[in-house]
Amino acid sequence: MTTASAPSASEARSRTPQSRLQRFGNSVVRVLLRSPLHRVLSRRLLIVTVTGRRTGRIYRLPVGYVEHDGTLLIGAGGAWRRNVRPGEPVSVRLRGRNRLADAEVITDEERAADLYRHILLGNPVHGRFARIGIGPDGTPDRADLRRALARGVAVVRLVPR
Repeated sequence: MTTASAPSASEARSRTPQSRLQRFGNSVVRVLLRSPLHRVLSRRLLIVTVTGRRTGRIYRLPVGYVEHDGTLLIGAGGAWRRNVRPGEPVSVRLRGRNRLADAEVITDEERAADLYRHILLGNPVHGRFARIGIGPDGTPDRADLRRALARGVAVVRLVPR
């Protein structure tokens, strides 16, 4: 018999419970993204579907994305990214269509900095949520990025099939 251990301090910090308002907002956005009205939001938002590693529960989350070189870049501050497994595709609802995508979670500072430049320029709202500023040259503030990565923020890079 195994016993559950207490989460580490970093795991506890990265698990922020969703407020009722946020859950309600996410459900409204999910409905809109699955409807004929998706065009209103589809240029900036998609639904990513992942399966919980331990629970097997299905999570469908609306997330902001930016297109770059044939990939979709997502600045991920939520715990859902821990359910992205190497070699296993994720399902996305992109512009009214369901697709599979190969996913990679990037936490390396150098790679994340290059990709975050595109994310922040295409989706500045994410920068405010992740508390990552943009320097005068358009690159992410390195100290902000380092702190965000330490808090559990990552880049999820999706390659649609």
